[in-house]
Amino acid sequence: MNRPLTRVFLACVALLVGCTRDSGFNPEKLAVGPGSMVGNGEPITSGEFAGGQDPLPAARDVPPPDDSRPPDCDGACVAYCDAANLRNPVNRGLCRSLWGVGLSHRPVQHAEACRRLFVDVAGRVPTAEEAEATCTGNWGETVKQLMASSDFIFVNQRRAADKYLYSNEVVNIQAIYDMDLLVEKLFRGKVPYDQFAAVVSAHPVLTRRHADPGDKVEALFRLFLGRPPFEHERADMSRLYRLWHSGYYDHPQMAMRMPDAYVRFRCLTEDGSEVDQVKKGECTSVLWGYNELVLTPDLRSVMDRQINELTLWNGLLTPDEWALMQTPGRVLSTELAFWERAVDDVLDQYLGYDLSAKVPEVRAELVRWLLDHQGDLRSVHYAVLTSAAYLQSTEGNTTTSYRWAYGPLKQMEAEVWIDSMMRNTGYTMSTCDHRISQPENLLRSGSVAAYRVLQNSRWKIDAEGQIEEDYADLARTLGGCPENIVGGRFRVVSILTTGTQLAFVGDLCNPTLDPKANGAPIERLLPEGVEAARVLTPELATQIGSHQYRVLLGRSPTSEELTDVREAGAKCAVDRCGAEEFARPLCFALLSGAERLFY
Repeated sequence: MNRPLTRVFLACVALLVGCTRDSGFNPEKLAVGPGSMVGNGEPITSGEFAGGQDPLPAARDVPPPDDSRPPDCDGACVAYCDAANLRNPVNRGLCRSLWGVGLSHRPVQHAEACRRLFVDVAGRVPTAEEAEATCTGNWGETVKQLMASSDFIFVNQRRAADKYLYSNEVVNIQAIYDMDLLVEKLFRGKVPYDQFAAVVSAHPVLTRRHADPGDKVEALFRLFLGRPPFEHERADMSRLYRLWHSGYYDHPQMAMRMPDAYVRFRCLTEDGSEVDQVKKGECTSVLWGYNELVLTPDLRSVMDRQINELTLWNGLLTPDEWALMQTPGRVLSTELAFWERAVDDVLDQYLGYDLSAKVPEVRAELVRWLLDHQGDLRSVHYAVLTSAAYLQSTEGNTTTSYRWAYGPLKQMEAEVWIDSMMRNTGYTMSTCDHRISQPENLLRSGSVAAYRVLQNSRWKIDAEGQIEEDYADLARTLGGCPENIVGGRFRVVSILTTGTQLAFVGDLCNPTLDPKANGAPIERLLPEGVEAARVLTPELATQIGSHQYRVLLGRSPTSEELTDVREAGAKCAVDRCGAEEFARPLCFALLSGAERLFY
């Protein structure tokens, strides 16, 4: 007699709790969703990871293998690597394909390593002063320092936006902010990777982004296993996604109809009061054990007249219901391939090539390392960033085709390239926000709340109340700031992108000294105390060159480079040119080179 009343009472309480989601709307804290429910305690590990300063062994004194076959590590090779006592898992995995078979690695110069680390972890090219102040002493401590910065979090949040294709035209903007917060928690070590995947598997960023159950399953497999599902896997897991429905939510404060995910009630009896014992197989996965996923409606549910079914908005789900909806991610994380994909993604991020396919021992060591650290993904980032595979140079003649015997060489992302240009020269532009790929949608709503969301975002609004898009227009031509409606980010070297880059560097450096141009402040291109009109001498040219190499390229010039600068200055001095007349063309020459595009 009392059970129906109890169920109604609990439903009313849940409804009231759910409604507070909108009554507490805050443009400065927009994140609402399942990501806000996890990772709210202390980090799962201390963040003190071993293996940051491995003494690397020399190549074993044996003839190195030829390039026609994979290296073969015999018993003596295995014994050699075991005796090396390497603590870094990447180094342990590499040894039997590198030092143990007589191959040498190519040690990196400190300045090259520091520049690479800043681009990868902080998302910008450092000045020489910044590099010298940060990359000192123990390399492992330097990596920890940069990984603890907000820049590291932001770089990985932007990568996640590319991976999950954030688009406020397809997904509720509050869900996107919630996903962004979840990624932050992952890289602060507050959420283990398997829990992260579980939350993502039922997150509106995935369930609203992709259409039918099969599409959701395919997206989940590609994201966390790196492959599409086999047909029997798709058919089985699709049963766990049958409850999701793509609909729209009328946001009361922002005066916008937002795309959002809803739950449909399937596999129930005709009156919807309980599970139908005949139909429940349609909502049950059996491939990874028995996993039944059925919810029953209550007062929170409303009739969707378009599909003629009761639905429940995801914003009203309780934590227990969210946990049930996250079953697909939890069952996937029981697969070894799930953890292998996690470490493969990190290796590709920092090395730019598939080391796991070439040296599978590295993947195996990293998987053990990640599990030993309770799924704290930071441990894998730290291991790769302090490994011999990462700390190798790209310079010099390549004497082997074994890819792991020399360092990574990658192309900078558009935002990294632009941000570094602006930061190093003092040139000013607007920016873009990876969480809001279509800011114009918010402007069109005309609501004060939507405008305040934009004001608190990384987008800039001009005096006329319009979005400043100079940065976005440039970045999108180069493949950055993607709108993520159909496609995402791209990286390419072409006539169009090269022409765009040269035009931007021309605007920034203003080598023609156009008085109408709004280039970088000349004070940033000249040594301190040197005035723009000062008459150039070979000695002054050398000072300007040394200053610009350190500021613009993040390193001191070589003796050969200084000789070239001095000779160019001597030629310019013949025509009695001034310091600015020399500094701006030199800026263009340095910033238009490949060193500012590849690292």
